[in-house]
Amino acid sequence: MIERYLLFFVCLLTIHQASSQTLLVLDDKGPIVNASVKVLDLDKGGETFYISDNHGKVRISQPSPFQVTINHLNFHTLKDTVRKSGTHKIELVKKEQTLDEVVITGQFLPQSVQNSVYSVHIIDQARLASQGARSLTEVLGSELNFRFQRDNAVGSSTASLQGISGQYIKILLDGVPIVGRGGVSNEIDLNQINLNSIEKVEVIEGPMAVNFGADALAGVINIITKKPNAHKWSVDVSLQEETVGKEYKLFDEGIHNASLSSSYSFHPNWSIQSETRYQKFGGWSGTGRDKLWYPKSQFFQSGELRYEKNDFNIYYRFDYLNETIENQGTPEYVGDEDDPYAFDKEYLTQRWMHQIQAEYGLSHGSLNTVLSFTDYDRITHRFKSYLLPGVPDLTTTTGQDTIAFRTFFFRNTLNDILQWSVGSTDWHTQIGIDGDFENAKGTTLSEGDKQMTNLGFFASTEILLGNRLKLRPGVRLSYNDAFSTKPSASINMKYNLSDRSQIRMSYGRGFRAPSLRELYHEFIDSNHNILGNPNLKPEYSDNVTGDFTHQFKNQTWRLSIKGFYNAIHNRISYFTPDGSNQTTTYINILKYKTLGTTGHVTFEKGRIQLKTGLSYIGRYHNFSENTTGLDIPQFLYSPEYIANLQYDLFNTGIALASFYKFTGSIKQYVAATDENGSSIPELRQLDGYHLWDLTLSGGLVKSLRISVGAKNLLNVTALSNNTNIGGSHTGSNTGQSSIAYGRSYFIKFNYNFSK
Repeated sequence: MIERYLLFFVCLLTIHQASSQTLLVLDDKGPIVNASVKVLDLDKGGETFYISDNHGKVRISQPSPFQVTINHLNFHTLKDTVRKSGTHKIELVKKEQTLDEVVITGQFLPQSVQNSVYSVHIIDQARLASQGARSLTEVLGSELNFRFQRDNAVGSSTASLQGISGQYIKILLDGVPIVGRGGVSNEIDLNQINLNSIEKVEVIEGPMAVNFGADALAGVINIITKKPNAHKWSVDVSLQEETVGKEYKLFDEGIHNASLSSSYSFHPNWSIQSETRYQKFGGWSGTGRDKLWYPKSQFFQSGELRYEKNDFNIYYRFDYLNETIENQGTPEYVGDEDDPYAFDKEYLTQRWMHQIQAEYGLSHGSLNTVLSFTDYDRITHRFKSYLLPGVPDLTTTTGQDTIAFRTFFFRNTLNDILQWSVGSTDWHTQIGIDGDFENAKGTTLSEGDKQMTNLGFFASTEILLGNRLKLRPGVRLSYNDAFSTKPSASINMKYNLSDRSQIRMSYGRGFRAPSLRELYHEFIDSNHNILGNPNLKPEYSDNVTGDFTHQFKNQTWRLSIKGFYNAIHNRISYFTPDGSNQTTTYINILKYKTLGTTGHVTFEKGRIQLKTGLSYIGRYHNFSENTTGLDIPQFLYSPEYIANLQYDLFNTGIALASFYKFTGSIKQYVAATDENGSSIPELRQLDGYHLWDLTLSGGLVKSLRISVGAKNLLNVTALSNNTNIGGSHTGSNTGQSSIAYGRSYFIKFNYNFSK
């Protein structure tokens, strides 16, 4: 009896294998995800439908022959006939238009940019590769509305978006918040993110508190990592050498960047991938030990294990960062009988980020679960460095600064499981709950570990009124164990004027939770006297945005115009009472506003892609309302302009890429004293500047690609800045601010092999 059952099972398995077909839907860069596949049975005439998975695979339980029709928003439709069993590779051709790129940030389910109720800006893999950039700071620095401020004291940089500083930007890695040196205030150094692991970047400007909670007042940057490709295994090796201005020595001065990534599918449902990257920056400017830009070394390591089957996929991923910044002191004066020495500092950063994400497709919609844990440490190591070989360094007993954050994050969402129709009106929903539990300790916090718990429940619905109007209202209810919170709400509207034109309008209320540093900071030494304030209240913002997009009839030109207004209430700022030796603390005293407009024109046809854009952003200052009898404008405006070009030279496969940006001056009023000793407002500014990068890249052989280029062709280094003369971080006693390290050159080799 058992033998009969076994024989019957083997026969069924044989029949299944004989009838099972596998399609690999690809383009020239790898697998195509979420392609729609219609299968027509040529014998019986029945139709079935499939969706390609993250490896571009489609498993068809039907014997040949059959006809397939494959559709995807970014590719031309393809029809083909399959007459033999086995695995078939089908390559699609990419469309020239850009409105149909697929986005996932803030969406119920992946959909095109054109259909999204949000205005989403995408920076894809081709754009990342064409610039020869080493960091996300370089990439975003050539986009409109982004500015970066360098901190010479610790060698880091932070971003601003729409005129709002970096702690108001939510930085996500595959939808998971990144913990940085500012803890929950989200002052993330984008140089500490591995650019080589990025598949694309999605940017949404404006408050996204309903979707992502606190700290998303200015917008959200979602960094989407690369996934294993459709091949059995692949290896990618990259080496980039770059000068720093005129400085370069092998293994010493300049920039040295090497990476190795690989992926392997050891089972139809299982795959793994790994990436290792090391980058060394030799510092810049100065002689000997005196460097304006400190030497820095970074080591990145990531790994991923993924399981996918039918409508279920789950993966574990870790990302590791180890960074060392060297602040070398000037040699101390010593006598003839003493060994020469200097007091040096090292800023040591280590971050472990673990995440587990799972998605289960239901008959309607999907269930998504995210769990993550981040372990972040930053140490300032001060030591006495002897300048003779063989004499060991000596750690000093003072000047050590440590800060550590442990953050657990979870998020569960039900996407589009509740949907219904009433006449021509369709309703789609998203319901979710998320939270983070943070623990901080360190020498710059008051005694004892500090904890903070944030929980949020959010819900939104998309209402499709016919085929033209889409509305998306949403609300978030929050709980925090350190302070009281208020609900956040938003409403977005998209209206299709035609098949090629859309307008979007939105209102959003966002909030930023006070960080553990702002609540419990305690930094007292000979130069500082700063205390946190546990009675701080959250900051709230109101944002109104409108934009218009139009794809011209010939599908090669696209126009986009956007206007926005931000108002931040209860803004947290430093406050020092009048008098000598007073303690500086944080209080909610300021309000802040930005007002601006942005316009883009893009052209894409054949071998050429062109993008130009202009923005004009006004920043509010208190003097306009607090000073009587003076004609001071409420907003001071600053322009930006970009012109980016990518061109395939004469069909040779050699691509020319040019990235230009003009960043206008930033002006502000500061309190000054006139000749009579009276306080008066004085207009000061940080000068504007031009940055221009130029690259050439192409493949010598099938698997080897070489890129060469010049960065900062106009040789910008420092700008005149009299807004904060004498500041220890951004300015200097000479009224200069460091922007870049001058004209530099690079060469990059990239070898990829897959099977």
